[in-house]
Amino acid sequence: MKDSEELIQDKTRQPQQDRSIRTKEAIVQAASRLFSEKGYHGTNTKQIAAAAGVSTGSFYSYYTDKRAVFMEVLKINGEAIHAHVDETVAKLNLHHADKREIISGLIDALVKAHAPYITFHRELSAMTASDVEVQEIMEIQYDQARRKTLEVLKMSEPELRVRDLEAAAAVMFEAVNSAVDRMVFFRSGIDPERIKAELTDMLVIYAFGE
Repeated sequence: MKDSEELIQDKTRQPQQDRSIRTKEAIVQAASRLFSEKGYHGTNTKQIAAAAGVSTGSFYSYYTDKRAVFMEVLKINGEAIHAHVDETVAKLNLHHADKREIISGLIDALVKAHAPYITFHRELSAMTASDVEVQEIMEIQYDQARRKTLEVLKMSEPELRVRDLEAAAAVMFEAVNSAVDRMVFFRSGIDPERIKAELTDMLVIYAFGE
């Protein structure tokens, strides 16, 4: 049985942990917003701390510098996108549903998953072009997405018409990633729904010969 001192420690530990989690989340959210609005180089730790409602000293108790919190934002955004796609894939019935409906639904899921990061994407693109570590993180995320594409293809393998499943997964991922970026981040004169329709047709014909 716990003594009174242990009970007091249990009662105080959880609120402190909860407060720490909330503080860290506030810092990450504030940093993400400022990086989007002001750019990475136009943002400093003092601004991030102020936007998060914490002291600069408190910021440094969680992150060594703004680069560290940028990497955290990048990681969290990538995990959120993958989680949303995984949730969508888990609900699919690849053996009975219409193939066009499945692929169209997956494209919709990707568009929805990317939409919250529209303002952050421009800064991420600039950092990817100039920062080797960011490039490496993005390549890891892309590799995860390619492997997820391969997993989805394997679920329909008996019906596929492609010769090299792994290469096909890479080709399909690159096509979808490029098109989704165009639909979400680089709105042009073409309605995104028209792009999705053509992309869906292209993938269904390529993968299933339909």
